[in-house]
Amino acid sequence: MRVLHVVATGQRRGAEIFTADLVGALDDAGVTQQVAVLRAPDGLAVPFRAPATVLGADAAGVPGVRMGLPGVAGLRRLLREFAPDVVQAHGGEALKYVVAGAAGGRRRVVYRRIGSTPASIASGPRRVVYGRLMRRATRIVAVAEAVRQETLEVFRLPARHVVTIPNGVDAARLAPTRGRAGMRRHLGIPADAEVILSLGALTWEKDPLAHVEVAARALAERPRAWHLLAGDGPLRGQVEAAVARHGTGDRVLLAGVRGDVADVLAASDVVLFASCSEGMPATVIEAGMAGLPVAGYAVAGVAEVVESGVTGLLAQPGDLAGLGDHVIAVLADADRRERLSEAARDRCRERFEIHAVAPRYLELYQGLGAA
Repeated sequence: MRVLHVVATGQRRGAEIFTADLVGALDDAGVTQQVAVLRAPDGLAVPFRAPATVLGADAAGVPGVRMGLPGVAGLRRLLREFAPDVVQAHGGEALKYVVAGAAGGRRRVVYRRIGSTPASIASGPRRVVYGRLMRRATRIVAVAEAVRQETLEVFRLPARHVVTIPNGVDAARLAPTRGRAGMRRHLGIPADAEVILSLGALTWEKDPLAHVEVAARALAERPRAWHLLAGDGPLRGQVEAAVARHGTGDRVLLAGVRGDVADVLAASDVVLFASCSEGMPATVIEAGMAGLPVAGYAVAGVAEVVESGVTGLLAQPGDLAGLGDHVIAVLADADRRERLSEAARDRCRERFEIHAVAPRYLELYQGLGAA
């Protein structure tokens, strides 16, 4: 079995990290793989256990289509040379290039649908265009059952065309090296602090400004609480301004993009999750595997990972007050926090470890090959 994985960037983003985890698990199963990266002007920040080719899709593009011609040409060349049995497109941008690169051929294409549908695509001409694009895939893998149901309803696809395989995380890369005390010293956080962690890019869909609002209330009520934001992005300036308005800057740390996520998790007490658009975010799975309760919104597939009241606490999307109550409740009760932590670790390691998820991809690939 030969599989070509196509990802958008070489950055440490959710789709790329999952691809690296999946490649490693399938390599253990004897699958021959390669990775095509659409663009990586700064190099590959994610290590893949397979040969990786950067296609240069950030070069000259087609007006109105937002596709780089060198990227399409490079993908076509790689398809000819590698001759994969299956092409796995990780995300919508990757699917667009795969459809263009495989035009005229009979390629089995699997599209991994990562998130929910933005309002700008959920109706009108763009919905029709995206629906036609998805029909070019042999199968669509939704990362959560909530994402599958939305995909079927919005794009009116045949039910057999869309399957659910949950997100997965390689637990091996969540082993901390510095540990809790060492990481806190490294970051300058007091040993006895109560640390609220926001883990993710500072982009609109992650809604970091909501994270700042919720954490600011917790910091006001809990004098030993700190807010650690691990990630970066275009909203960093707005986040800094919001922190300054609340006057909590002495207990807020913007740590930027981190390659030591395991240690960041080890240094924390609760993961705050306030994204407004998601599928099944790896953040909440990583938190559970590290034994951290999540206080978050019950958006998309989050409730399929976090069992509210058992492994974490969930509020309805947009309920800032309710989410703030959950964060404070987790910090205020050490015994309850420990119970939530143990249950989260057990649930996530059993259901979402990559070596439990990867066989389902292999079964799908083999089924397409047999068909």
